[in-house]
Amino acid sequence: MVSRFARLRTASTIAAVSAAMVLGLASAPSASAAPGAAGKGTIVARLTGPGAINDTIGRYNVFGTDLGVLWDNGHGEILAAFGDTQSINGWSWLYGEMFYWRSNVLLKSRDHNLANGMTFSGHIGRPGHAKRLLKPTAREITIIPTAGIAANGKQYMSIMAVNHWGDPGTWKTRFSGLAVSSDNGRNWKAVNAFRPNGGGNRKFQMSAFLKEGGYVYIYGTPPGRAGAVYLARVPEAKIEHLGAYEYFSWGKWVKGNTGAATPVMAAPTGELSVAYNKYLGKYISLATRRGVVLRTADRPEGPWTSGQTVVPENDPYSGYAPYIHPWSLNSPTLYFTYSISLGYQVYLMRLPLRK
Repeated sequence: MVSRFARLRTASTIAAVSAAMVLGLASAPSASAAPGAAGKGTIVARLTGPGAINDTIGRYNVFGTDLGVLWDNGHGEILAAFGDTQSINGWSWLYGEMFYWRSNVLLKSRDHNLANGMTFSGHIGRPGHAKRLLKPTAREITIIPTAGIAANGKQYMSIMAVNHWGDPGTWKTRFSGLAVSSDNGRNWKAVNAFRPNGGGNRKFQMSAFLKEGGYVYIYGTPPGRAGAVYLARVPEAKIEHLGAYEYFSWGKWVKGNTGAATPVMAAPTGELSVAYNKYLGKYISLATRRGVVLRTADRPEGPWTSGQTVVPENDPYSGYAPYIHPWSLNSPTLYFTYSISLGYQVYLMRLPLRK
């Protein structure tokens, strides 16, 4: 568990030449001309843990957690999937542990007024306890959600199975996969769409989803925060069938060949989210890169800008994993969740935008 909480957002320094390898990657436009951020991202409220605007300890038995992957379930709710979650449980003390640990939980929100934070309206699990959604086996340490989407009348999560925590910003996975729920997140099962951590599949161990034009676009990275971003897409109706996926390779779509995928965003990039922002009229991405970087593009495949730092590396200190709130894409203020390792909690952030 100690290694889990030591996971900071700082990635290894990647040589600048890596950016030149990204097909069509645009240079960052001047700040005065380019649509993007009008200032830096700032904290709105703490969402989880002691002192939060939500009583996650009393209502959900969530003392500490991270991530907060957000998506619209298509029925007037935001689903929020959290990563490794801890609670206070006397049984853990018998084993010399301060907290009881479970891998992943799901909370729900109907809050449209994000100016003062995001309140939760419910959870998945019995009263007073957000249950673990997916249980790791003895061959991995934890199962962590990396993206979520509503498709085909169901809910889908991209997950990664972590089997080793390394230095800050680095970890190893056994595989990534897809989980599906037909009952709005109450029960989940794995889909037979696993990607072992090797070969071309290594490029898609962590994911971000975007639904556009009948397709689900999948932005993938290797495990950790030092890799580039690769792109796949699949017809929404075939999301559970890996053989139907196409991979963006040197400006073209190649079906069925994961290894052909070439970078669409440069390294180093960590946990990312992607959406179409109607206010800017651009596709946007937020990602961990020595803080938070905002990228924009006119098409899902890019070219993407090289990025604008919108949350500094140490303000707030030890932050990582910015996940866009999908109900904030029509206004000049973008909201996103942000995890802070110091204290191990999730916060809501705001970012002013400029057309």
